[in-house]
Amino acid sequence: MTDPAPSAPTTAATPGTVTTRLVHRAPAGSPEWWRSSVVYVNEPPLLSGTTTLAEVAARGEQLRAVSRLGVQAVRIGCPPLPGEAPAEIIDAVVDLLARARRTGLRVVLRIDPLDPREEACARYWLGRGADGLDLGPVTDSEPVSHARYRELHAVLAEHARYEDPILSTRLSPATQSRVAEMLHEDWLHHLVDADLLDVGDPPQVIESVTESLRIRDALGSAGAWLVPDVLEAGSPELALATALVVLAMPGAVYLRQGIELGMPVKTTQHPEPERLALAVRLKEEQRGQTGSCFETVRAALRLRADHRLGVAPLAWVDELDGPVPDTVLAFLSGEMLVVVNVGDDAVPLPAEREVLLSSGPLSTGTGGRLLLPPRTAVWQWLEPQPRERDPRARR
Repeated sequence: MTDPAPSAPTTAATPGTVTTRLVHRAPAGSPEWWRSSVVYVNEPPLLSGTTTLAEVAARGEQLRAVSRLGVQAVRIGCPPLPGEAPAEIIDAVVDLLARARRTGLRVVLRIDPLDPREEACARYWLGRGADGLDLGPVTDSEPVSHARYRELHAVLAEHARYEDPILSTRLSPATQSRVAEMLHEDWLHHLVDADLLDVGDPPQVIESVTESLRIRDALGSAGAWLVPDVLEAGSPELALATALVVLAMPGAVYLRQGIELGMPVKTTQHPEPERLALAVRLKEEQRGQTGSCFETVRAALRLRADHRLGVAPLAWVDELDGPVPDTVLAFLSGEMLVVVNVGDDAVPLPAEREVLLSSGPLSTGTGGRLLLPPRTAVWQWLEPQPRERDPRARR
């Protein structure tokens, strides 16, 4: 469980004029896997009661691809039950779950919480290696009752084969205000926020994320964030810049299929051969190309793991050689300084700080000072400085 974050300002323990406000502390001890995982999401789910052997094989290929991308979990649809499909398909799904476990991936099943068949499916596949249940987005028209959440927790406790199975659901911008109600009433490992789909108003982002973390920290829950696609963010440049913001956040992250290639999220259950062909072509074009969407997201996932950003403290930055303007969102995630510029003018970056990653090319100003262009995000490493001994202290 995390301690409530203090509201008083605190100054970063680095030289210069980086001034911050701590709003989230790192969890103590060894956190469970779900507190910091990046979940790769098939959107919409791609396994069901009518799944074919070819579709199961395609999910197996996807496991290898997303494992190399750097995620920790993958969400799929609820597979068929015995009697709904030939034994060879059931065996193939069992093998799929086993291979995921061998490669270090968790598998979460997307179910309809109001469908009795899907609960039977959850019971069966949890017992064969699935790691949790995703209930899909919360809507005002079809809210899930609190009693139903408790029933599904009992399903996890009774049937899950492995430790720490999770229950997750997702908020939309229209239901974002229900965070406090849902978390106080129910235990949800991931209640995925829509707060960071649009970072165009940094003061509003700071206010909403601070409140979201305050509620979660008080209850010992983890933050969970949705990476926007190009349509939600408004442009390809802002989509990639916002992805760097989300991937630096403490907590879990949900990355929907295709976003790593700069594609909009798939919204139909029907096969789209042209979309699949486009994804294959984009991956071939972008793989190995520094600065491409795919390589930028992959680099961010690697740095997120290396620097343990998923379990890092979070502090908003108020000053970077002067007050941070309203068109800039800046924060410290652990020792990583993240700055995104959503204004129309380039802004100077802190000098003598190593740039580890950016969503686009940086420019250079007077005296060689690095400038952050509009619609661009950057990660700079604030390398911890050795503590200076107080000369007044007794030796």
